[in-house]
Amino acid sequence: MKPSSAMPAYQEIIDVLRSAVSDTGLITDPADISAAALDGRGRRQGEALAVVRPASTEEVSLVMKTAAAYGLSVIPQGGNTSNVGGATPEPGASAETARRTLILQLGHMKRILNVDTVNNTITLEAGVVLQDAQKAASDAGRLLPLSLAAEGSCQTGGVIAANAGGVHVLRYGMARRQVLGLKVVLASGEVLDLMKGLRKDNSGYSLRDVFIGSEGTLGVITEAVLALEPMPRSIVSAWITPRRLEDVETLFETLEAAFGPGLTAFELIGRTPLESLSAVTGMTPPVPLSDWQVLLDVSDWRRDSDESSEELEGVLAPLLENGLILDGAVSRSESDREAFWRCRETIPSAVKREGGNVKHDISVPRSSLVRFIRETSAALEETFPGVKPSVFGHYGDGNLHFNVGPAGIAFPHEEAVHRLVHDRVLAEGGSIAAEHGVGSLKTQELKRTKTPEELAAMRALKLAFDPDNRLNPGRIVEI
Repeated sequence: MKPSSAMPAYQEIIDVLRSAVSDTGLITDPADISAAALDGRGRRQGEALAVVRPASTEEVSLVMKTAAAYGLSVIPQGGNTSNVGGATPEPGASAETARRTLILQLGHMKRILNVDTVNNTITLEAGVVLQDAQKAASDAGRLLPLSLAAEGSCQTGGVIAANAGGVHVLRYGMARRQVLGLKVVLASGEVLDLMKGLRKDNSGYSLRDVFIGSEGTLGVITEAVLALEPMPRSIVSAWITPRRLEDVETLFETLEAAFGPGLTAFELIGRTPLESLSAVTGMTPPVPLSDWQVLLDVSDWRRDSDESSEELEGVLAPLLENGLILDGAVSRSESDREAFWRCRETIPSAVKREGGNVKHDISVPRSSLVRFIRETSAALEETFPGVKPSVFGHYGDGNLHFNVGPAGIAFPHEEAVHRLVHDRVLAEGGSIAAEHGVGSLKTQELKRTKTPEELAAMRALKLAFDPDNRLNPGRIVEI
């Protein structure tokens, strides 16, 4: 039975929520609610009735049962690092909608429950910051290969709900590949316990996979079992300047042939984002700036860093001699590696401080990337004079952050810029949502990039798990 449409008294709802999560788990101060309702980019301000911070799966269940009883919508929020409006209330919603909206923050659920070095798994709560999970794995001599620019603030539950990617997808795959088990609270408040740490389980439908990448629209992830990997004995990084963009293809093929699965990261970075990085932070890459540069990792499970560095230099030397690459630096220490990657990972925050840009998280077949960059950049510059594509991302898996600035020129044409970029992505058989998800910002674009049959199947799935459309409404598909 659906709840009554009449809005109960504010204090009645607050009292019931407080009994579910205690005083420390309920935020009603307007300033604190406003802060939680502002998206991570600082561009979308929403409103909500309250912020709820449960400390356990049981408390999440009570909150969801309360929401069902009182007709409230619930927006799950991890580290609030979404770039697509996926974790905050929608701006411009009516006062009535705001009074029926809760923000559910998982940050109080931050226990690492177990690290199993025989089964190579880590069991944790959804509010554990990704960097803390990485450290727990490392302390046990294992590798948690999920690695993102936001790993110091994003939470594992959000990473799973977004099926996040990052810099090591080339070798280890998306978040989905690391998830072995989940505990999920449904819209009804029922708890779905799928916490088996198994790598093989064909006993029926894989319900676990339904929630990975669902962006909090089907259930609230509260715990997870993640697969760990053996820790490489050495990881060597290199920062390379190719002669021209087209030579990146040969560079990648050469390194992949030489190192196979040991090539664990291959990032392409354009001039514009590095100029933003330098202007805002003073940071510069280890080689002189050029139009295109590559940052890569080679991991080795048998040899130490010195041997790995020498082998990498040996592979690069002929490319340098024949002019396919113009310059390069190979790490000689862990501090070198950290400095190389700090440049790459600081780009998003530097661009944000500079004023931001129009963002695109796209993927196309790797064989189409160079053509896509060349042709799309030319079309943008011709259509919107003064804009500059700011391109960086994961060449190795076909995913680029193909952003367009500066803000003052690009933002007034944001919808048209999106349309131009996305049309070219679709023409290459690509995706407009590679690793950041759909959120609310891409729901309309999804309508024209998915078939009617696909959209109908998605709506049917949403309604099967959330028939009253309470969980993160308006994300992915509209009901």
